[in-house]
Amino acid sequence: MRRLLASSVLFVLALAPGQAATIVPGSYDAAGRVLYVGIEHELPDPAQNDFFEPSSGRTGDLASVRGLRLRCGVGEERRLIAAPQGRLGASLYYRGVNPRATIILIHGADAETRQMGFIIPYFVCNGINVISYDQRGTGESTGNWFLTGPTQKVEDAVVLYDTFIGDRHVATRRVGVWGFSNGGWTAPMLPLRRPVAFMILKSAPTESILSNLDYEVVMELRRHDASDADVAQALAMWHTVENAIYGKGSWNDARGVLAADEKRPWFEYSLMPKLGLPPPAATVAGLRNAFGYDPRTTLMSDTTPTLALYGARDRKLDAADSFKHMRGFLKVAGDRDVTVIMFPQAGHTLEVSANGYDADVPERLAPGYPAIVLTWLRKRGFIDERQP
Repeated sequence: MRRLLASSVLFVLALAPGQAATIVPGSYDAAGRVLYVGIEHELPDPAQNDFFEPSSGRTGDLASVRGLRLRCGVGEERRLIAAPQGRLGASLYYRGVNPRATIILIHGADAETRQMGFIIPYFVCNGINVISYDQRGTGESTGNWFLTGPTQKVEDAVVLYDTFIGDRHVATRRVGVWGFSNGGWTAPMLPLRRPVAFMILKSAPTESILSNLDYEVVMELRRHDASDADVAQALAMWHTVENAIYGKGSWNDARGVLAADEKRPWFEYSLMPKLGLPPPAATVAGLRNAFGYDPRTTLMSDTTPTLALYGARDRKLDAADSFKHMRGFLKVAGDRDVTVIMFPQAGHTLEVSANGYDADVPERLAPGYPAIVLTWLRKRGFIDERQP
């Protein structure tokens, strides 16, 4: 998408082929109300204007841009990076001319581009520059995000760090990392590779990927009223396929179980992807990368000041278990700065949710989020209030 500079006009439209009208990321005045608006683009959907209104907590797709007046625009430096795992498209989002604290955003398990919604202008317009990138296989990045795991994704995070660390907008000793969901497995690995000043984790699991997968399968099946017997059978199916992927079982066994269970009423809710058995060798290697990670050793080695946020009604990860263990794992490395917060009404994305699966209507973020992030950063001196 063509980058447009901030201006004082009523609002600015940016158009791309096959893409809905989107406006320049920033904060806007809407009849006396403040809105943070950022472009969110997750394939195969078109890009949309994702907004957050602090006064009400409302969030979601902005239905109309009429009457908006830009208050704080966001600059962008686009880069094409020749990374070891293939080309990586990334941007530095900034405001002002002086170096500022900067945060690297790590994606969850979605086909999402560098355009990650309102959180980018929310950070930038409140004193923290942002580095974001196209998930593997989206935008200008090569590869396949589904077949990469945390140990591969952290290599991209290292490349992003090294690429932007000398940029005139980046304060070298005040670079942090943000990880959401699946990115919460990756983000804690970066401080073990580079000098990271702070870390923010949103819905980050402390369980292994395979354990968390079991949890997701169970929650999705229960959402659709599967019986205990059906849940047990679905987990057995998954374990048979996983054993074949890791060479602990045969593909013949996996094929036979899958062929039988595909006929079950619950199968469509089991989260089993269409693989074709056995998959190509490259796919098997990618699945091993994607599934084969346990974060405990990393978390127990990490000494970075950390803010970890959870929603009590999360159905994508066992929030109660991760909330319990996150502080304990991080404290193993010493008496360090660890803050762990649970939002009682929130689901996985920290939106208010009665059932934990769907955001309530109208969509709104949990009370206190994301303002608590700025408060935490400000108390630790990462936000310079004197800077524009």
